[in-house]
Amino acid sequence: MSDLFDYVSWRGDLSPAAIPYNDVDTLVFARLSYIPFDGIVGPGFEESRPLPEAARQALAKGVLDEPGKLNAEDRKLLELMQDAPRYAGISLCGFESTLDREAEEQFAALTLRLPLGLCISYRGTDGTLVGWKEDLNMSFSDTVPAQIHAAEYLERAAVLPGMIRVCGHSKGGNLAVYASAFCPESIQGRITSVRSFDGPGFQTEVTDRPGFLRILSRARTYVPGSSVVGMMLEHDEPYTVVESRGNGLGQHNVYLWETRRDGFRELQQVTNGSRLVDRTLKDWLTRIDPDQRRQVINGIFSALDATQADTVREVGEKRKMAFLKALLEMDEETRRLTLSALRLLYESLRRSLPDWPFKNLEEHFPFLATLVGGRDSDANEKDAEKQ
Repeated sequence: MSDLFDYVSWRGDLSPAAIPYNDVDTLVFARLSYIPFDGIVGPGFEESRPLPEAARQALAKGVLDEPGKLNAEDRKLLELMQDAPRYAGISLCGFESTLDREAEEQFAALTLRLPLGLCISYRGTDGTLVGWKEDLNMSFSDTVPAQIHAAEYLERAAVLPGMIRVCGHSKGGNLAVYASAFCPESIQGRITSVRSFDGPGFQTEVTDRPGFLRILSRARTYVPGSSVVGMMLEHDEPYTVVESRGNGLGQHNVYLWETRRDGFRELQQVTNGSRLVDRTLKDWLTRIDPDQRRQVINGIFSALDATQADTVREVGEKRKMAFLKALLEMDEETRRLTLSALRLLYESLRRSLPDWPFKNLEEHFPFLATLVGGRDSDANEKDAEKQ
């Protein structure tokens, strides 16, 4: 079994002139936008930093030394890339990172100047509550701020010459497709490929628009066999299923995706469990109209704001009661609708995927397990009332 690290090790000594970049390289580029290049790569497009130099500086500054599994994996990827001739001719520019609570926007992007052309890389959802809120806003809104920002960013990056690749992982994949679909036609004509790696889809009102239809032939989504995130909303573009060593939500981690020397290790179709998730989520969305979705999501995150947490991880045992207390202080209709919608979704997932390690879900989203956990939820609500 081989992964991204093996691929970079195998192909690292081969220049793109000898072996052109393929979609595994594009996934590597998509992951680079997760690196916090603040103060290392500037926001402008006039000047750029060679990738090996930027990687060494990021590693020396210790920007990936904070605890976290993906930080360790990102560090390993940078360590491999900094000395690989395959990536020596790449330079970086246009690094942007925005987190705006009021606008409910989490956005980051990076432009790679390749030996031939450009690659625009969009970051996916980070661990912030703002980022997750914006993701969920897609379930009731045609557009979210990061999508508009992504299209505007692509237009600014296109002042650089050459053909353009666009990519992103998770929400970043959604942004890549959206920006490519709704940038000016003159720029759209320069786009050679759009790659979404397990990114969510769109409302049908978006996929029916002319710009979206024009880009479809150049777009492709890659999803792991048991995809959850990539099954959300509507996908009209073709997709490829990748074998992954991950379990449950862990399949979203691209460092567990399996590779070959010239591409991904592919499967014929997603698993039955993934198709069940797809049906479950679509069924859930059809049962709750957009206004109710808006009310539910706003209600949940209003209660989460009361915990004063900035990230999902911080909403643990110490802040769970604050969340429940804020939930109980909502108006009765919002509280009832929120609890009903969450229980419906959670119970549907458990029925559809009886063999999934739901412990992982509960560890990452303890407030969700608390709310919908059946026997314990009533007791927790009573405890919150006493606070």
